[in-house]
Amino acid sequence: RIDDDDDDTKLPDCEFRLVPCPNLNCPDQFSHKHLMQHDEECGFKLVPCPSECGANIPKNEVHIHVRDQCILRSAECPLSIVGCTATVRAKDVASHLNEHADQHFILMANRMMEYQNVMKDMNARLKSLEEKNVVLESELKRAKVQLQSKSEAKTVANNVKKLTKRIGTLETTCRKEFKLVEHDRKNR
Repeated sequence: RIDDDDDDTKLPDCEFRLVPCPNLNCPDQFSHKHLMQHDEECGFKLVPCPSECGANIPKNEVHIHVRDQCILRSAECPLSIVGCTATVRAKDVASHLNEHADQHFILMANRMMEYQNVMKDMNARLKSLEEKNVVLESELKRAKVQLQSKSEAKTVANNVKKLTKRIGTLETTCRKEFKLVEHDRKNR
């Protein structure tokens, strides 16, 4: 029987005593009996870099190290965007840049000339579009004036129709009045 005051340190030989994982940052606790099994599976266990750069990395971060951090990983030249096709070890990028500075300068100069040609073409297109825009704005103004004239003409035509109708009504009223006056004159 174990008393409540007893702790695991008083039972050094018990295979069921609780022990923490010895790997840094691993929060797991388990019985001493399972220590070896856990150690083989623990994601926090430090393992050597598979590329043999000399770094020890937690098992669960090996893929990140190999892909992004290992000095022996393959890396494209940072000037691949201007045409350098070299792939070197990450640790050798600086020396690659220094050793091939002349070729990189030529690649950059060529790219600059390409960009200058593109800029000339874009400026020509821009000028052409601005000229077309001026013509279209002029046509739009002319169309607005014509629409305004048509609108005014419509308004005048509507007013003429109204006046014609009123005149017709007045003429009818006048004819009736004249007939009455003439009828009255005859009958007197």
